[in-house]
Parts: sequence; structure tokens; C-alpha cells
Amino acid sequence: MTTDNMDRKVSGQPRRKSGTTVTPGQDHKRKYIRNSKTISGRLHDELVMMDLEQGKYFSLNPVATRIWDLLEKPMETVEICSVLLDEYNVNSEKCVIEVEELLAEMEKLGLVNSSEI
Repeated sequence: MTTDNMDRKVSGQPRRKSGTTVTPGQDHKRKYIRNSKTISGRLHDELVMMDLEQGKYFSLNPVATRIWDLLEKPMETVEICSVLLDEYNVNSEKCVIEVEELLAEMEKLGLVNSSEI
């Protein structure tokens, strides 16, 4: 069994504020949604997931877990970052870069699906 740990992705400290927006970049016109073939469970504020087909399990840090929760419905990177900027102390550019990296990794691992809009 292989372990993949996504703890290094998407950093930031919790914060509460409102009215933050993210300016779309050139490559943000994809919608992402989580793949329903994984089973998951919460362990404190983190998420542990198992993909039975691949025989792999994954551990997501609290911010990646929040992104996973948001992906219950299809969302663009910009939409995800708008929510995260309201909840965490992270700058807009860093948020977009790290969310895109996380989503690309999750898509490569088969955890999320994307489609162009």
C-alpha cells in the first residue's frame, strides 16, 4: 500500500474577513469536483482518504481538507480561492498558485475530475 501525503500544499493561518476577491488568471477556467470513488474519514481537522482501486491512502492537511469539502460541487480555482482568502491569512497570488498545484496533483492521482468551462 502506498501513502501519499498532501500536507505540504496550501498554507495559511485561519482568518475571518469579508469582501476579498481573486482576479482570474489566464488558466483558471476549469471546474473541479471530487471523485466519489474514494472513502474518507476525519481525524481532528484533517481528512484521511482511501482509494480502493489504486490501493492508496492520502492525508490532507486542514486547508486541503477545506478545499476537498468545497469540491462537493464543481468549482473553479478562483471560486475556491475567494472562499480561502476570507478564511485564511494568505495572499491572493500565493493562494492561486498553491490551489492550482494541489488540484493538479489531486487530478493526477484521480481524486478530482475537471472540465473546461
